[in-house]
Amino acid sequence: MGKSRVAKKVDKLEKKADELRSKAEKKGKQIESKASDRIDELSAEEEKGGKKGLFAFLLAAGAAVAYALKKKRDQELDDALWEEPRSI
Repeated sequence: MGKSRVAKKVDKLEKKADELRSKAEKKGKQIESKASDRIDELSAEEEKGGKKGLFAFLLAAGAAVAYALKKKRDQELDDALWEEPRSI
C-alpha cells in the first residue's frame, strides 16, 4: 500500500526544509567569511592609524617644545632690554 497523501506532503516539505537549511548554511558561511575579511581590513587600518597617531603626537610635541623655547627667548630679550641703561 502506498503512502497517504499527508505523508507525501510531509516528505515534500521535509525535502524543501533541507534545501532551505543548506542554502541558509551556505549563505551564513559567505557572510562569515565577508565579516572575517572586513575585520582583517579594519585591524590593518587601525595599525596604519596608530602610526599616523604616533606621528601626529610627535609633531605636536615638537611644536610645543619649539613654542616653549621661543617664549623663553622672548622673555630673555625683554629682560635684557629692561636691564640696559638709558642715556638721557
